[in-house]
Amino acid sequence: MKCFRHKFRWAVMVTALLVMLSGTALARYSTLEFGDRGKNVLKLQQTLLALGYDPNGTDGKFGRGTENAVKLFQAANGLEADGKAGHLTLSLLYDGNGVVANGGLGNTGDNGSAEEPDTGSGIVGNVTATNPNTLKFGDSGSRVTELQTALNQLGYDTNGIDGKFGAGTQRAVVRFQKDNGLYADGLAGSRTLELIRQKLASQGSAGDSSAGDSTDSTDSTTGSTGSGSTVQFTRTLRKGYTGSDVLAVQQRLKELGFYAGSADGVYGNDSIAAVLAFQQANGLYADGLAGSRTFQALFSSSAIGAGSASSGTSNGSGASDTEDQQPSSGSNNNGDSTGSSSNYTTLQYGSKGEAVRKLQGALKSLGYSVSTDGDYGALTQMAVKAFQKCNGLEADGVAGPDTQELLYSGNAKRYDAAIAGDTNPLPDGVGSASGPSTSSVKLLHWFNEIKPTIRAGQTVTVFDPATNLQWKLRFYSLGRHADSEPLTATDTQIMFKAFGNVNTWTPKPVYVQLPSGIWTLASMHNVPHLSGSIKDNDFDGHLCVHFLRDMDEAAKNDPNYGVQNQNAIRKKWKQMTGETVE
Repeated sequence: MKCFRHKFRWAVMVTALLVMLSGTALARYSTLEFGDRGKNVLKLQQTLLALGYDPNGTDGKFGRGTENAVKLFQAANGLEADGKAGHLTLSLLYDGNGVVANGGLGNTGDNGSAEEPDTGSGIVGNVTATNPNTLKFGDSGSRVTELQTALNQLGYDTNGIDGKFGAGTQRAVVRFQKDNGLYADGLAGSRTLELIRQKLASQGSAGDSSAGDSTDSTDSTTGSTGSGSTVQFTRTLRKGYTGSDVLAVQQRLKELGFYAGSADGVYGNDSIAAVLAFQQANGLYADGLAGSRTFQALFSSSAIGAGSASSGTSNGSGASDTEDQQPSSGSNNNGDSTGSSSNYTTLQYGSKGEAVRKLQGALKSLGYSVSTDGDYGALTQMAVKAFQKCNGLEADGVAGPDTQELLYSGNAKRYDAAIAGDTNPLPDGVGSASGPSTSSVKLLHWFNEIKPTIRAGQTVTVFDPATNLQWKLRFYSLGRHADSEPLTATDTQIMFKAFGNVNTWTPKPVYVQLPSGIWTLASMHNVPHLSGSIKDNDFDGHLCVHFLRDMDEAAKNDPNYGVQNQNAIRKKWKQMTGETVE
């Protein structure tokens, strides 16, 4: 009996030990996969982001961007790249032994010496915004708009300025943090925001302009909206900006008769044209930028409205918003004398209407390559530069009073290629190419096969099979598509020729030769917008090149223009191969 009790106690002990060991073995991470949501997904996304694998936002939702980031991590660490974050993947991800992607942080920071997160938490993969002033993915409002504006002014593209802290803004924050030795967690906390402010201050001010209208970095201006509420103006409004200050300007311009468009809070071409007209009527330097002096004049009781007998006297030669940037006496900084007695209104990039159409028609009759569409875009700007070169004016692409007076005088010189140089038009044969054979063009996936192999700053070759024209682009920033810029002014000309010499958002299927030498199918437009980095390519901003993406992901993240480009790519691929891509 005693022996039995002894054996029983040992059996209980062994059983308990086995249970303990079994419990330890069962302490496994649960698999996370496409469609999952919650704090575990958020932790996964934050850790991937910190290690340099971009999940396309940290929202706690396991979408295609997270799946692709997991695949890249798995491939880099010798795991099966199935996009599912199982126990082995999560263990390697969280224990600090995984391979870090280019620019990733591991468990410390950039180069192992970056500061701790703005939140005060140094735990990779468990970064949460504990400070209520920290801006993070998913936030929205005027502070996000200000952050996006500042980042774009510093050269970090947020994929738009819309007041919504999305994946594009998060990527811009991460790039800024990496470039400046900060902990790159994608959270805009006190350290990050203060350094952004310092960087802007070192540039002169957040709203400086190289000429014309600019806001002072320490002062602000207030104005009243149509509802009677007060709006404070602290920045210079430029093309693409959004917000309550833009809305207030549009409403005030409507009151004064300069603006007939929709008061939608988006500073687009119609807003620029209205500001130009207001500036000309009120003796301000006419550059279409709405800064502190324009704000003050616009909301003053003495503002001159459209059609007033006093309007139109300045011809764009008034003082700029910053005195040390004011054009010298006798020049309006566009090559036209301010002493002209003509009543021509200065026209420039962004202007629209019959005056632009008339300008384009006159240029075309003299042999300058331009479309008479009434939209002063990049092509018109190039044609004006060519006209100015051929006629001995300062070639800045702005059609001021003297440019127009000479253009309409009957004494203007026709286009001369020897004088205009490569500005307009292209010599015969320039840009022509045979391109790759159709059979050699592949259909590569943006997130899975292209984006991991390229980087911003690389140059690619683009071939248009519809025109047999070929040009070069340089990658500017990489998000859900490739923001790009024509490499040179000649590349811009070739591209515009391929698009029929018009600015258009309509996607054009093209072949792109990647840095690896592989040709792949893509689609693109040729409308310059927002920021760019190449100053002498006659292209004011950047354009977008789209590559193959999953349709459900594109429909979720880019339901309009992104889907339009995906349809164009799929249609072209079917024409090329007969294959249907879902």
